[in-house]
Amino acid sequence: MRILGIIPARGGSKGVPGKNIREFDGKPLIAYAIETGKKSKFLSELVVNTEDEEISRISEEYNCRVIKRPVEFASDTSNVVESVLDTLQKFEAENTFFDAVLLLQPTAPLRTAKDVDNAIEILESEDTDAVISMVSVGDQHPARMYRIEGGEAKCEMPEFETTRRQDLPERYIRNGCIYLVKTETLKSEETFVPKSKAVHIMDAEWAVNIDTERDVLILNYLIEKWNNLNP
Repeated sequence: MRILGIIPARGGSKGVPGKNIREFDGKPLIAYAIETGKKSKFLSELVVNTEDEEISRISEEYNCRVIKRPVEFASDTSNVVESVLDTLQKFEAENTFFDAVLLLQPTAPLRTAKDVDNAIEILESEDTDAVISMVSVGDQHPARMYRIEGGEAKCEMPEFETTRRQDLPERYIRNGCIYLVKTETLKSEETFVPKSKAVHIMDAEWAVNIDTERDVLILNYLIEKWNNLNP
């Protein structure tokens, strides 16, 4: 199976300006995605998709090919699928084709090449169109969630409203680290979360996705320990 790894990295971010090139434990954020992708045993090719010159320069310093993202796919309202399909078209114009696409978001950096390779093995061995990384929701469980109706709090899972956390049915949430989908499915459904999907479970202790400055603080707290455990 030929698999294209794509690291999508816009230059503009209102929530955390310049987040893809901010340094964490001495390395720009995007470097973590590049290094993980390069260590994978199964990726056929790895590219960074960006419209930003500084992100391009840093990516090339880490020996990663850059595919220029059209400006119309680089706004706050742009869908990442649009830029990925554009990248696939560029490869296909060179007569280069892939069976699947792996999305490695730089904003979810705490993953290993083993995580990537395990997801690829799942896609190859199971009857599914995609593999998505997830973590247990822990105490952020739907049984602890409420909606407000007429001033009253209504539990989303009333049958488990008073159940101990340890006794709740397991539920999972996407952690942003891995989105792996077959190319034909991506083209037909235009999403990285298609109808048919399997799961690669990861450790919730390391779950962080950089959307706010609070997330930056959390990553700064975790990253040195992570790097010591995953040299």
